[in-house]
Amino acid sequence: MSTREQALRREAIRRRLSGERRKEICHDLERSTRWFNKWWAVFQRDPYTEFCDRPRAPLHVVTTFPPEIDPLVVTLRHHLEASPYGLMGARAIQGKLRELKVHPLPSEATIQRILARQGLTHPVGTATATVYYPWLPLEALQAVQATDIISKHLRGGLEIQHFHTLDLVTHAAVLSQHLDKTSTTTCQHLVRAWARLGLPLIHQFDNEGAFCGGHTHPRVIGRVVRLCLWCGVEAFFTPLYDPKRNHQIETFHALWCQAFWSRQTFTSLPHVRRAVRGFSHWYHYHYRPPGLAGKTPAQMRSDLRGPRLTPDLRRTLPDFATARLPLTEGRFHLMRKVDGGGYVEFLNERWLVGRQWTGEYVRATVDTARQTLTLSHKASEAADWKLLKTRTFRLTESVHELLPQFKRNRARCHDYLPG
Repeated sequence: MSTREQALRREAIRRRLSGERRKEICHDLERSTRWFNKWWAVFQRDPYTEFCDRPRAPLHVVTTFPPEIDPLVVTLRHHLEASPYGLMGARAIQGKLRELKVHPLPSEATIQRILARQGLTHPVGTATATVYYPWLPLEALQAVQATDIISKHLRGGLEIQHFHTLDLVTHAAVLSQHLDKTSTTTCQHLVRAWARLGLPLIHQFDNEGAFCGGHTHPRVIGRVVRLCLWCGVEAFFTPLYDPKRNHQIETFHALWCQAFWSRQTFTSLPHVRRAVRGFSHWYHYHYRPPGLAGKTPAQMRSDLRGPRLTPDLRRTLPDFATARLPLTEGRFHLMRKVDGGGYVEFLNERWLVGRQWTGEYVRATVDTARQTLTLSHKASEAADWKLLKTRTFRLTESVHELLPQFKRNRARCHDYLPG
């Protein structure tokens, strides 16, 4: 740095201390007010400063990490994503690496770079909250349900998995409690829910491994999706890392925690199951959810008629506890936000949409009968769905016809979710 530049900085500070105005000083010295503010702040921190520039050499030596760090970071990311707490960023991953005594420990910035290389971050431009999201038209479809899992621990450490299914139109709910959250247990819960609430046209899930089939094998069609297809139900997966798109069931969780779980101390799984009966009765017959015009869920369902999973229909189901469910003709959907590279991720693969759609929501629809994948976009509530791409979606196993007992008029689904 030149001596003259140091002298200018000292002169600026000396004149300011003598009472001159900042603008006059900057005008005389031909410098910006931003320049003055910087060196005034330096002087405030250290009155004995020499007004030198900071050295530009890197402060830290770059550490070379072993090649197994990358897959370990990715594995931990997927593990944290499947956890019920939602903390899966670089700091949470670094904490897990510290618990595993990994050395040298990568910094948060290094972990973020690893995640970016694997397409597991949210690039700039994709996190805007102003982009239009095409919500499911509940009033038009009339038969939409959502299922989610919330994990809680009993005193002593036993973890209970609470399965909640909510009818998004009437707000009626079915609750069950289990010691695991496998796909088999999820299917058992759905069968119970459909017997009570009826068979929906659309069933909404988040991207929990038990719902989507796991995060390992590409183009996986999991057991839950297969059960939906068998029963003529269209599974609908909300966007990744976007819990507000599943806000109805999240709101129910909050009510359940406040009015039930936090008010009692439970000692065992049977204790929880007995207590849930009382909460369910109160919720359906006494609680009036916002948006139901003062009615209870039981009142909303009093005149409702629709197909249910009757005992006769349940006998048509394959034994999903011991055998793999076959694929059935039908559709399932996945909502995704396009990343900075123009890609969306689902079924454990990345699919190109186009950079011009960065930050926009698109819907992927898989049609198992036609073996096609369509990508569609809806620009606004008043706009129609626009078909962006159609791709072949080859299946390596035979696809069975939908049983006549489960056939229904799908016009409403195709009208509002074309593809």
